[in-house]
Amino acid sequence: MTLSDLIVSYLEQFGVEYVFGVPGSPLGPLYDALARSERRGGTRAILTRHETGGAFMVDGYARETGKIGVCCATTGPGATNLITGVSSAYADHIPLLVITAQTMLPTFSLGAFQESSADVTDIVGMFEHCTRYNSLVTHPKQLEKKLAAAFTIALQPPKGPAHLSVPVDILRSPKSGLIAFPNLQRLLTKPSAVVDFVALEKLCQELYNVLSQNRQVVLLIGHDCAGATQEIITFAELIGAPIVTTQRGKSGINPYHPLARGLCGFAGHKTARKALTGESVDLILAVGTNLGEFSTGGWDSVLLNDKLVHIHNAMTYFARSPMARLHVYGTISTIFKELVSRFETIQREGKLSLIGKVREQEIITRSYLDHPEKSPYVPRQIEVQAPDSLRRENPPPPIKPQRLICELVQRLPPETRFLIDNSNSVPWSIHYFFHHRPENYHLAIEFASMGWAIGASVGVALGTRNTPVVCFTGDGCFLMSGQEITVAVEERLPVIFVVLNDQAYGMIRHAHSLAGTEPLDFAIPPVDFCMMAKAMGANAHKIRIPEDFEQIDYQALCRRNGPTLLDVYIDPEEAPPLGMV
Repeated sequence: MTLSDLIVSYLEQFGVEYVFGVPGSPLGPLYDALARSERRGGTRAILTRHETGGAFMVDGYARETGKIGVCCATTGPGATNLITGVSSAYADHIPLLVITAQTMLPTFSLGAFQESSADVTDIVGMFEHCTRYNSLVTHPKQLEKKLAAAFTIALQPPKGPAHLSVPVDILRSPKSGLIAFPNLQRLLTKPSAVVDFVALEKLCQELYNVLSQNRQVVLLIGHDCAGATQEIITFAELIGAPIVTTQRGKSGINPYHPLARGLCGFAGHKTARKALTGESVDLILAVGTNLGEFSTGGWDSVLLNDKLVHIHNAMTYFARSPMARLHVYGTISTIFKELVSRFETIQREGKLSLIGKVREQEIITRSYLDHPEKSPYVPRQIEVQAPDSLRRENPPPPIKPQRLICELVQRLPPETRFLIDNSNSVPWSIHYFFHHRPENYHLAIEFASMGWAIGASVGVALGTRNTPVVCFTGDGCFLMSGQEITVAVEERLPVIFVVLNDQAYGMIRHAHSLAGTEPLDFAIPPVDFCMMAKAMGANAHKIRIPEDFEQIDYQALCRRNGPTLLDVYIDPEEAPPLGMV
């Protein structure tokens, strides 16, 4: 048994099925250990085509499974290729264990092949600002304790990547005896909660004061509310509070819920802004949001004012809300369980009358949510731009991007996962994507790496085999990272890659037309993406006119043991909803 086998034994303890990456000689001992693990039915290696693609894949796998994701790269350029994907996971709080190799310790500073020590190319220094934990292992006896530290920090809020850089001579060092921390996984994944009860008491008093005067509370839901949305919705129904979301926060709230008003900020909805600016609004609870540019509409004072109560499980984001009336730190689900319990008690004691609101919301909620097949595609209580562009009756060509999203959401099975690449598809999906299972919608717009969804969709598919996965991407993104489709071919995964083909870097072109001074079009020469996909072993179809949607057997695509590419020619002149609302 080597120390590489020790690393793999901990991965098996955490239920990690795959390690994503591209091998190199300094990583050889780790890949040997993974091969031994695979033979006994344990963790195995997924060979990606580029290290960045591997980092995107492990991001998707971690999002889908809730487990820590693991990726690796060899020393030198292999490690630097990981940085974009790791930075994206860092921005989105995705827990990863990132392992990079180093040349042998005694050769540090001597110019070994692809050396990346601090004396030559400081890989550990490069990872310092995109990881929650970052360390070089310089002695065999350090490895197990540093590995445990990496798991611990990656999995505690705010979650994120932990990086270990391990010289090859340490990876191949012998290891005897049992592992030192056999209960680490149980320790780090057991339910836990922390709440600032002093701040919670103040929040309860603020809420009571507002509600007792028959004034309004609005909820703004961010992506760090994952795992707490049911408690939040229960509280919103109890007090009749409209719900607005951020761009990633929309994955936590069913848009067909009668209290949902859409999202604010970039590509947002007017109904969300109306909810936040209503004359009766006295309190805005911003929950699990980092209050960045997109989610606040460019730091709009409509949101960032003394009506704001900022609730988060990571204190670091309170630095962005110094104007708030109150900061409440703690486990978000626990905070809202407490709020529901306390206000139900207040109501029973006759100190506050909420019963009319409760009964009204119960009736409306049942009528909307129990019969999703009767709902129109656009929720009745959310206002979108140009709603006629979504009509399915005899639409003229060329295909509108919003119509494409509407078509595929309605034609694919309800369990389908949707990943949105950082391309022209971002504003279209933010504004026009509506689904009764919002948790199946994934964005990565904090760091906004082009090509993210291509790799991440493969990782999601590996985390939920036999479930269809859709990747909305652009022609520019696919030319950057499209080679990762071959991993989906190799693993026989039913991923549908939908290329919004406008023969340009479309989102950049439209944004430049609003702010630039020169008439640039950022064009991409015509590319036959179907031919590319077929050359790599995938299925492929062209969609040029709206009638082509009818020619595809979508259920067959979902059952197929392998990926499909849809090359969709969209209207290049249709301006996306880029504004801050």
